[in-house]
Amino acid sequence: MPARWQHFDLLLTISLISVAIISLPLILLVIYGLGPFLSLKSLGGQFPSSIELTLVSSALTAGLEVLLFTHVAYFLARRGNGILEGILDVPASIPHPIVGLALVILDSPYTPTGKFLNSIGFNLFDSYVGLVAALTIVSAPIYVRGAQNIFEGIDRGPEHFARTLGANESIILLRVVIPSSWRYLLSSALTSMARAMSEFGSVAIIAYYVQGGPFNLVSPASVYIYSQYQYYFKSAISEAAVLLLISLVLVIIIRIWRTKGGAAGI
Repeated sequence: MPARWQHFDLLLTISLISVAIISLPLILLVIYGLGPFLSLKSLGGQFPSSIELTLVSSALTAGLEVLLFTHVAYFLARRGNGILEGILDVPASIPHPIVGLALVILDSPYTPTGKFLNSIGFNLFDSYVGLVAALTIVSAPIYVRGAQNIFEGIDRGPEHFARTLGANESIILLRVVIPSSWRYLLSSALTSMARAMSEFGSVAIIAYYVQGGPFNLVSPASVYIYSQYQYYFKSAISEAAVLLLISLVLVIIIRIWRTKGGAAGI
């Protein structure tokens, strides 16, 4: 091999090219959205409320997933169940408008479930509850898979010791496993939050506008940007750039948490 090629790292070069392919459009979006196409007017109006709605609903979704699905992830990590894993994979493998339509059917007055929900004043369509329900369905698989990988990778010695003392699996999870892996679990929750922030397909159907409460007649950020794109292209670019930067900050936070967790030996 010629001397000039000895220090050539082919794998690194190909990797950089591959990353550039997916990152270049995003970089250009930020440059143009916050540069030539910047419109302070477009960043006003309902856009701040739309961002607030997206952040609050996504954070609430991540919290609900920790409460509802941590036990599921631990169960799958310790026992495994192909049926449960297959069911959990469905929301991640289907077009997400299907999730929105499924929630519409669930809440429809033409179905028994919808009649019951409506009779008790429970509404999903164009509501904050419907928005959070859609975000939970589409992002829960992200949290479960992340938490499952964490539980599969930790030292099981403390669990075996707790089991010899008579502790059941739920007690072991709450008192032994979670305290030793909470930093990585938080990282998984933040990852699912980032996924929820980016959701469009399901919320465009079930919660195009959120009615009632502090976010009355406000669209989630992804839907709002799309509606602005249909109305005025340049304003949508600035708004998309802002949402992209917020997502980037969240990704950086996730990486910092993971790094600290690894340094702590979790």
